[in-house]
Amino acid sequence: MIEPAGEKSGNSLSSLSREKREQFRSAFFHVAPSMFLGALDQTIIAAALPAITGSLGGLSYLAWVVTAYLIAATVAAPLYGRMGDAYGRRRMLLWALCLFVAGSVACALAPTLFILICARALQGFGGGGLMTLAQALLGEVVSPKERGKIQGWLGANFALASTLGPVIGGVLSQHLGWRSIFWLNIPLGLGAAATALRVKTTPGTGICRLDYAGTSVFVASTVAVLFSLSIGGHEIAWTSPILLTIASLGVAGLVLLRPIEQRTEQPLISPQLIGEPVIWRASLTVLLFAAVLFGLIVQLPVFFQTVFRTSATTSGLLLIPLTLAQVVVSTATGLRISTTGHPRTPMAVGLSLVAAAFLMLAAGIKFGPVFIALLTLLIGAGLGSTMPAAQTMVQWAAGKDRLGVGTATVSFSRTIGGAMGAAIVSAVLLGALQVDDPNARTILSQELSSIASSHVEPSLIAPALMAAYRWVFFALGGLSVCAAVVAWSIPNLDLAGTPASALATSSLGRN
Repeated sequence: MIEPAGEKSGNSLSSLSREKREQFRSAFFHVAPSMFLGALDQTIIAAALPAITGSLGGLSYLAWVVTAYLIAATVAAPLYGRMGDAYGRRRMLLWALCLFVAGSVACALAPTLFILICARALQGFGGGGLMTLAQALLGEVVSPKERGKIQGWLGANFALASTLGPVIGGVLSQHLGWRSIFWLNIPLGLGAAATALRVKTTPGTGICRLDYAGTSVFVASTVAVLFSLSIGGHEIAWTSPILLTIASLGVAGLVLLRPIEQRTEQPLISPQLIGEPVIWRASLTVLLFAAVLFGLIVQLPVFFQTVFRTSATTSGLLLIPLTLAQVVVSTATGLRISTTGHPRTPMAVGLSLVAAAFLMLAAGIKFGPVFIALLTLLIGAGLGSTMPAAQTMVQWAAGKDRLGVGTATVSFSRTIGGAMGAAIVSAVLLGALQVDDPNARTILSQELSSIASSHVEPSLIAPALMAAYRWVFFALGGLSVCAAVVAWSIPNLDLAGTPASALATSSLGRN
């Protein structure tokens, strides 16, 4: 994650005092394994999704292997932040690692897809605290004002995990089976816990107020909406009274969430922040960006392995251009913003590039996996400009007193957008297959089973799949266009100025 870099002194530790440098290095190497594990789990499962579906069945619910983790992590992240303040961040990081490892064991042993999805949710409740608490522990050593100087260290850790994730996942899935991906988390988790025990931290305040009502309504409503998307059109008709009731209850719950949060002292989602134009537009841009990113990550390995019959290892290697370009451009964008002070234009231009790349991808889908991987390089580069720009704008608009809440709002939008994107593109794929051939989805499930058992044969429905994935890429392109339009609608801020919220607060203070 790229924090706004208000400093002009460079992205290194050189301008920090010697004592600060030593404190940071000590803290970084103690929490880096936890951060690495949290970042690794976002991409390591991607190449194994076809094998998981082929082994356990349930093609319609493929997205839930990713979605369950994301929803749980979304809810857990702000809760860990508050509990870390109250009970100590190192203690809560260790609890998060315990839950993550326990969820990994449950995933590795899962006999059915439903149990795997539940286990992924447990894993997400642990994973949601890894990055949040690790960065908070670093924040005890390096102040928010100085974090722009150490982004190279954080970026290198994240880049390594994001790049290795698809490759490791593909190799393990192909040669040792998809369950080995989750078994790997046990030694990694134990190693992260051993190093975290040595990090120095301040004691908590002992005061913790959690938003039980808002959290419950959010989880129930989000699950209802995503469940409707995952079964609509193939498991049950879109016009079915049962489906419409579930979807309506989910939407109604999300609408009611705002008045509930307005009456809560420490809400899961801050209504005041969401009401500010710069913040809600930037957050909406992030939500759409994440829908595109996670929708693509979920579907690309399935696409490569079913249409072009690549191995799990090869499909993992083909994801590297996407993940690596995103991390490199994200770091470069953070540095550019710290120099120019204008965050909107890089994000809007990047998302426009993503939309154009998806249109080219849909048009040139038949040119093979190498051509597609090169286009995902452009997509990754375009997407890489979003998070540092959006996070900078939100933190600027939120002001110093609401910096943490503003950052949490961006993270929240990213995670829920990812969950929705994974569900939406799966619904588009299955719907397109259903229209082309009523039996195509059944044949696809059989092909995934053959992939899981390493009996790779020529695809029986490659033309139908190619046509369906063309609609998937068009849908992702449409989401990218929406994201670009929203991004261009944000004022071209000057970070050297003062946000309107801060001016209003200052005016009230003088009065």
